[in-house]
Amino acid sequence: MKTCTGCKETKPLNDFFRDKRHPTKHMPRCKVCKAENFRRWKKRNPGFDKRRYWANREKELERHLIATFGMTHSDYEKMLEDQNGQCAICKVLPQGRRFDVDHCHATKAIRGLLCSTCNRLIGYAKDSVDRLLIAANYLSSRKSRKR
Repeated sequence: MKTCTGCKETKPLNDFFRDKRHPTKHMPRCKVCKAENFRRWKKRNPGFDKRRYWANREKELERHLIATFGMTHSDYEKMLEDQNGQCAICKVLPQGRRFDVDHCHATKAIRGLLCSTCNRLIGYAKDSVDRLLIAANYLSSRKSRKR
């Protein structure tokens, strides 16, 4: 049990974020107070995230890749080079935005870099090979009809 310095309530430790810098190994404010404080701060500092992102674009990309996929920007660039700078499925070149990192949602294994259209295609199919084969068979078996 720990007393929050914000709301002054005594709460169980799992209601506090961990922080190894503090003697109790948890933050002084509970999660609820911390979230409320952050919401107030964001209202007083509109656009801060956007300004921070554009001021440190490459660092923010690196942070995102490491946090989300466990890969560095150089890993991303190497993978893009291995794919000849194009989408792993449709072979288009990037136009105006970076490729998405395709990964298996069950195992978290990275499969390749895809354009957003191909990435959504696989996502909407829920990574199911069977579903994609059925869709391909459907498209090849149907004749287009004029209206």
